[in-house]
Amino acid sequence: MIGALFCNEWLALLRDGRGAVVLVIGTLIAVASSWTAASTDQRERASQAAATEQARQAWLQRPADNPHSRAHYGDYIFRPNGPLAQLDSGLQAVTGRALFTEAHRQNDSVHRPQNAAAALLRFDRLEPSTVLQLLIPLVLVLVGFGSVAWERESGRLRLLWVQGVRPLSLLAAKSLALWSLGMVLCLLVVGSQLAFADHVDWIRTTAYLVLHSTSLWVIAVLVVCVSSRLRGLGTSAAVLLCLWVCGAIVFPRLVSMTANAVDPLPDRDAFLAAMREDREKGLDGHNPSDTRRVEKEEQVLAEYGVDSKENLPINLDGLMMQADEEYGNKVWDRHFGNLEDHYLRQSGFVGMFSFLNPLQATDRLSMSIAGTDLHSHLGFLRQAESYRRGFVKTLNDEHAHGGSKTGDWSWKADPEFYASFESFDYHTPSLKDSLSHRGWDIAALVTWMVGLTALLFGTARQLGQRGVL
Repeated sequence: MIGALFCNEWLALLRDGRGAVVLVIGTLIAVASSWTAASTDQRERASQAAATEQARQAWLQRPADNPHSRAHYGDYIFRPNGPLAQLDSGLQAVTGRALFTEAHRQNDSVHRPQNAAAALLRFDRLEPSTVLQLLIPLVLVLVGFGSVAWERESGRLRLLWVQGVRPLSLLAAKSLALWSLGMVLCLLVVGSQLAFADHVDWIRTTAYLVLHSTSLWVIAVLVVCVSSRLRGLGTSAAVLLCLWVCGAIVFPRLVSMTANAVDPLPDRDAFLAAMREDREKGLDGHNPSDTRRVEKEEQVLAEYGVDSKENLPINLDGLMMQADEEYGNKVWDRHFGNLEDHYLRQSGFVGMFSFLNPLQATDRLSMSIAGTDLHSHLGFLRQAESYRRGFVKTLNDEHAHGGSKTGDWSWKADPEFYASFESFDYHTPSLKDSLSHRGWDIAALVTWMVGLTALLFGTARQLGQRGVL
């Protein structure tokens, strides 16, 4: 029974031209969005590869110099695109992906493509995720708002009852037909993207398809239930369009503003001033009169059993630089750690509202699967800082133990030493790790799927009891 009704729904959709128009327009949008996303991703990858090579050559071709001078010369490191950035660029479009690493400072990421864009509102550019999470739900609303309401107004619903059609079979067939239409469009979007991709991560791509198939089922069932429970085509269309506007546009911004109001981020100037104040309380590697430096010098002299720094077999300046750096690391861990906690608390707060908005849950899970969400960005910053600390420590150790004497700032390390430095290698988090931070969103989407499926059964039961709602 359900199979026959399902086929009938598709035949009706194709006969009146809606299905053909939707599929043609959907194909065009799918190809356009995938081609745009793929070309942008390829251009960014090529640009980043060129910048990485240029930075590497600049490091290798720089004349031999003092290790501490090289520590201030620094190095640029870059974060590669997420595994599925072609499908969902996520926060990569609004966060920096280049960092300048140097001694005595932990820098912010730079080269943001869109500095003014809101972090949680990403639907201002045509890409596959925009089509999947914004346009396809709208298509399902426009195609399905009259799926049952029209049957009621035309009198066909009573005829179906007379013919022995069970309410549950009818609603299930209509939901499956609407869901399958969404899945056809979804497969067109993802499939066209795969055609343009140089490399395919099949595990993440499968997870991406499972996510959107679940989301589309939620939308399809919601549309059918609203159409079944409301009298009149106009009422059904108005309610569903209002739900779409609220879920896709209004609610995400409202939740973002609420999160900022409940747990506001510190003012940037105040944040930097507080960090600078804490930093100045510690060792100052460039100030020989610093009392903490004197204490450190006495400790080193006692360790080597000499009475003056001129008699040390190592360069005390290098040790002072590293001691200063380690204190700075503690300061940065404290302040940047608190800032990261702010971000994560806000993200967790927003995640709880996914129980009120399935489109938001889909959006956040989509970014996590694509490797372009907040946790991926914070992971990049942590890896970059770990690289910076190892980079600076290696230079300070060479300054201290490479053969120079205290106060000899003209000493230069061999070019082979600088050539031994390895470039930054970003390790993309696994899919399991990416989704481990999305418990609220997974639970919310599962709740929506189970809840609306139960509502479908309840709506069918009421149709059976009353004949027509």
